[in-house]
Amino acid sequence: MTSTLPCPAERLSAELGRPALFLHVTARLLVFQPVDPPTAAEVWTPGVYRFRLLVGGRVPLGEHTVDARQVGVADPGVVAPQQVWHDAGYSALIKSWDHKIILEPGGSTRYTDQVEIYAGLLTVPAWLFAHLFYRHRQRRLAEVVVADFDY
Repeated sequence: MTSTLPCPAERLSAELGRPALFLHVTARLLVFQPVDPPTAAEVWTPGVYRFRLLVGGRVPLGEHTVDARQVGVADPGVVAPQQVWHDAGYSALIKSWDHKIILEPGGSTRYTDQVEIYAGLLTVPAWLFAHLFYRHRQRRLAEVVVADFDY
């Protein structure tokens, strides 16, 4: 899923490095409560993070592990697409939720969530949920960008 956001890739990339932004843009549809570590870090670093998931903030969906393998900031002056995030996430229900964020700089930034999901018999429902989830996330991210990341 791709959208165009009115801000420089370097700024967007730096802001995406903050778990607080992630928790904000996913909220309402899916609430991620930190389990391990028990509080969200100031910035993402490569490593494993476990979250309790609540649909709509109320219905428990189990735990999800974010395995952040690449956490980076877009290189200034580079006009080619840049992958700034790679999460090889998983849960008891979804064996692989491989998520990459790709930024393409320009006057605005083209933002792409690229996701591969493997969940056995649950792959199709998980894919449908992911489609809804990333639409929600990108809409909320666009609102935050327009508000100059004041959330």
